[in-house]
Amino acid sequence: MAKHSDILKQVFTHMWGLVVVDHLSRIVFVEEKYGRSRGFDPEAVIGRYVKEVIPDSKLPSVVESGKPILGDVFFHQGKPLICNRFPLVKDGVLIGAMSFQVFEMPEMFIESIKEMQSQLNYYKEKVKKYSGVRYSLSDIIGTSKAAEAMRAAILKAASSNATVLIQGETGTGKELAAHALHRESRRAHYSFVKLNCAAIPRELIESELFGYEEGSFTGARKTGKKGKFEIADKGTLFLDEISQLTMDAQAKLLRVLQEKEIERIGGTDSISVDVRIVAATNDNLDDLVKKGTFRADLYYRLNVIPIRLPSLRERSSDIPLLVDKFVEKYGEQAGLGEITVLPGVLELIMKYDWPGNIRELEHAVERAINLCSSSVLETKHFEWLLPKIITKGQMTKGRGIQDAKAATEKEMILDALRTTKGNKKKAAELLDIARPLLYQKMRRLGI
Repeated sequence: MAKHSDILKQVFTHMWGLVVVDHLSRIVFVEEKYGRSRGFDPEAVIGRYVKEVIPDSKLPSVVESGKPILGDVFFHQGKPLICNRFPLVKDGVLIGAMSFQVFEMPEMFIESIKEMQSQLNYYKEKVKKYSGVRYSLSDIIGTSKAAEAMRAAILKAASSNATVLIQGETGTGKELAAHALHRESRRAHYSFVKLNCAAIPRELIESELFGYEEGSFTGARKTGKKGKFEIADKGTLFLDEISQLTMDAQAKLLRVLQEKEIERIGGTDSISVDVRIVAATNDNLDDLVKKGTFRADLYYRLNVIPIRLPSLRERSSDIPLLVDKFVEKYGEQAGLGEITVLPGVLELIMKYDWPGNIRELEHAVERAINLCSSSVLETKHFEWLLPKIITKGQMTKGRGIQDAKAATEKEMILDALRTTKGNKKKAAELLDIARPLLYQKMRRLGI
């Protein structure tokens, strides 16, 4: 007698386009023909975050909202299809979501739908251009548990209208997370406005946030000026480096969060605003509250949905993927075409702690690409990184910069020899040194 699971599997295989995900939007099942038509092996993608495999999937929205998306028209291989998406609930708990294609649209409707879709895409692009959003969830690269948890937290926050506080070390991608959060939210078609509180002089921060009326201070525009809150109405206001706000500005921000209205500097009328606040900082706000430099009541108002971004040290397994992304990006900009990264490069990069996190890694790759004049990225292009690669273990054992340099120099020579298949003359040319010097270094390093 056939098992229930075998019968269900056979049923699933006849439901073209069926995709099932769990409560973290990780793929549980993909109908084979649909998967193959999109260019991937359905078995190989099990367990991966769905948007990494199907970038335009709306299943994460269903998982986070718990609401179905019915009768959605989308195009696959040039044909418009009707897709239904449902949340999966067991004993009152959401355990995942599923989507499947109902039927192909009749031929008579295809051209008109294509025309409407084209117009819709045009206006969507216009909205994106003027909304200020540059990044999406797909820009959060990584397959580590930390990266998956970060994407899940952003999607969960996006389904709400509550204030969000993003905390993390410098260079962990706080602005990227804010952009992605806005793009996945219900406010995505409205403005995304950002303000770096550390980049604005303290005496101007309030006028930037709340605007001002005509003649309210020396140098003010005759017509007055809207503040960031008015510009972001119905959208999202991203306040980066929130810890740098003055105490006066903190008090006014708290009032806006409580009353949903602002007053321009020099004005007397209250202006209603509907703005979602997403704040970010690399400071510990708990400590600042204890020191009395940050208002406790504002902290509690901002910290309704906390999102902590992991350091690169906590997601080091994502480094190779990030390096690939940056190499492709800057290699293209430098006109070097497709670049091969030698194994020694990743070995070298993985030895460093990257205190500046993803931003520091990106700048390092960009610098190396600019030092590279060929389509091969080698350890010599990261030689300037050597003094930084001194681990605590090396220091404990009395090893210093010279040892680190020697180890990396050895790896560079071995890389060159591997590339030239042992040809020392070509290896010396690749390393841009004389052949006698190469022999000398090989003897000294025991190669």
